[in-house]
Amino acid sequence: MSQTHWKKIVSDPNYIGEADFEEGEEKVVTIGRVAEKESVVTAEGKSEKSVVHFRELGIKPMILNVARAKSIAKVAGSKYIENWSGVQIQLYIEDGIKAFGEIVSAVRVRSHKPRFRADVPKICADCGNQIQASHGMTAEQVARGTAKKYGQALCAECAAKRREAGSAPPTDEALELLPDAEEQADAPEAGDINDSE
Repeated sequence: MSQTHWKKIVSDPNYIGEADFEEGEEKVVTIGRVAEKESVVTAEGKSEKSVVHFRELGIKPMILNVARAKSIAKVAGSKYIENWSGVQIQLYIEDGIKAFGEIVSAVRVRSHKPRFRADVPKICADCGNQIQASHGMTAEQVARGTAKKYGQALCAECAAKRREAGSAPPTDEALELLPDAEEQADAPEAGDINDSE
């Protein structure tokens, strides 16, 4: 029988927190944007906070604090929030933190680049739609193949448009997202997607 942690029903449903992690889980996420000032309602009341929004579907935004900002700046190689978009970070839960006169657990950001490979985001970089399985390939294979060929994960339709336009090869940063050579050998090339089905 599935059990429900009490924090799942009392935590802020709009922002990522301890209740959004399984025991020992870490999440690799990609920063979409950082809102410098956003009106938020927390246990302390309504206030203006900086908020990190992620590209992955189903991942709640994260309120930025000093500890999280320092770690992100280190991973991003920049202390300027404008340079953080597209940076992958690794989130985890740290226990035993003193806050508000109590010992609590909190979402933290590893101060190094993710140590395990996250899935290539399954959101098309061009149209913003979720990447779907196509031409006998899974959504993951389409995303990885288009990231390899075009430097960004694309849906089949946008990949076809890029192919017609003769897009540039992928960047070194995009290549870091790709699976190892052994994994690539098992997956069909999504860059060869054509318009006919």
